[in-house]
Amino acid sequence: MKLKYKIINKKNLYSGFFSLNKYEFIHKKHDGEWTGTVGREVFSGAHVSTLLPYDPIKKEIILIQQFRAGVLSRYDENYLLEIVAGIIDEGENPEETAKRECFEETGCEVKKIHPIQSYFPAPGSSESYYHLYLGEIQAFNGERIRGLEKENEDILVKSFKIDEVREMLKEKKIINGLTLVALQWFFLEYYKG
Repeated sequence: MKLKYKIINKKNLYSGFFSLNKYEFIHKKHDGEWTGTVGREVFSGAHVSTLLPYDPIKKEIILIQQFRAGVLSRYDENYLLEIVAGIIDEGENPEETAKRECFEETGCEVKKIHPIQSYFPAPGSSESYYHLYLGEIQAFNGERIRGLEKENEDILVKSFKIDEVREMLKEKKIINGLTLVALQWFFLEYYKG
């Protein structure tokens, strides 16, 4: 299969925890012709593994809350409700990352893992690519604080009954994209209770 685009120039605009690159490219149009030169800034993003922690015996889902810099300009209420997620380390596969991150962020070991979907969360502006899993875990009562001190993580971890999570979705209390994808899949395709 021939590529439907040609990169003319790539320039790094910023390098830090993430990077920002300016691409100049052309791409093939639907009629077979080529476009003129297009310029776009693209956020490097990350290769990420995500996991929805679920206890099939207690019928509970674990959700976490932590500070996220991406909401600074648009959201000033409580921290977002999220599922487990983390950048895939060099030499690690997505499934290993999902299991490692679940333990680091929740304190729960994954007993069984089910692949759900891999996808681009924001291909118009980011190179990020996510792998989404369901992880069967043993939930705990109450809440706890987790995270890696070396990464300045301060993660509030809580178990919720299935009906509580469904209600949070209906009330639009969950506004994190990857969490919405995971929970909608869970209720549409997996959970038949």
